Amino acid sequence: MFFSLNIHYSIWAMLAAALIMSLVWIVWYNRRSMKLLKFIKYEERTRRYLYPEDMPSVSVIVFANNDEKWLNKFLPTIMKQNYPAPFEVIVVDDASFDGTKDLVGDMMVYFDHLKIVTVPDQTRSLSRKKLALMLGIKAAQHDVILTTNANCQVKSDRWLMAMMRNMGPGVDVVLGYSHFAHHEDHGIGKNYRTLDEMTTAMQWILSAAKGKPYRGISDNLAYRKQVFFDNKGFSKSLDMKWGDDDIFVSEIATPHNTRLELIPASIATTYYDDLPHAFSILKSRRDFTSHHVKYKAQFRCQAWMSLIYWLRLAVLAAAVALSYTNLAVIIAAVLVLLITWLPMMLATFRNCYLLQLPLLLFSVPLFTLLRPVINTGYKIKGLFTRKNNYTSIM
Repeated sequence: MFFSLNIHYSIWAMLAAALIMSLVWIVWYNRRSMKLLKFIKYEERTRRYLYPEDMPSVSVIVFANNDEKWLNKFLPTIMKQNYPAPFEVIVVDDASFDGTKDLVGDMMVYFDHLKIVTVPDQTRSLSRKKLALMLGIKAAQHDVILTTNANCQVKSDRWLMAMMRNMGPGVDVVLGYSHFAHHEDHGIGKNYRTLDEMTTAMQWILSAAKGKPYRGISDNLAYRKQVFFDNKGFSKSLDMKWGDDDIFVSEIATPHNTRLELIPASIATTYYDDLPHAFSILKSRRDFTSHHVKYKAQFRCQAWMSLIYWLRLAVLAAAVALSYTNLAVIIAAVLVLLITWLPMMLATFRNCYLLQLPLLLFSVPLFTLLRPVINTGYKIKGLFTRKNNYTSIM
């Protein structure tokens, strides 16, 4: 092995092309990270919000399906919210056969603003989740709906306050944020799951921040009841089992009637007994429903940048393979990689911190490389399981 700068022009061209692609990629990646930081640290703080005395009355809809354990842990925090206006909590029980009904019944003795609505077990030709939400909304007394799930933990007694402060004149939809309970994820691939959740969250959050909302999370989503009925509920997607959050938000949200809320008090954490399995299921559902949202530019942009990320690596590998005995080429290739990797790791670290996810650093380059490959696997799988996403009324 030797060191020489007398390199063939074709190798120089490869190194230069890889450098340009690296710079393009890292500028794009860091700009997105800075936009998230700017929104959370500056833009969100300077908006006008409702005063406590102007807060609307709220009906919190909690979807439950054999969730006695989670309700016992998390429902009391929702019931004891520090909120200046009237609010009610409606647990919609999807035909649970555990002790969900008894638990909620016992709690109703102590909380007069707690209700329970039961979904008939024999109703199987519709989306169970959508049917449950429709029944809960019809039973709601107040004009604003805030949806969550029994396995979601709100971290503050000011969760309602944080979400509802946005529901001023002209605002019909408030997009809240929820993330997996990653601290309980001890399985293989936990860092990848964190990176994938961060990347997905960055897509819909930044799209909403720039006035193109297309997705919400049913774990933490608010909208006016009248908007729900004006949209005829979930009627446009009744043939689909999923989409009560992203497809529905894509239908009702506009640049002018939607707000995004990300302060710590507004964030929820979602728990699963088997998080890796839940992650896989939810990712497949999200991949299916993503074809039905109105804004798709963020998906195309992510795909192009993933292609650039792979292409630059392939070009560098080719350059090294053609001059593997020249140490100068190897050093140049490593420097080009570091130009991308170091800023990317730091930006990802910051993104995870802002989104309250486990902090990632050294695993980021590898999992960023693998993510489009894994996503392709999900898409191929989706082609064979597509019919499972539809109800029997299709």
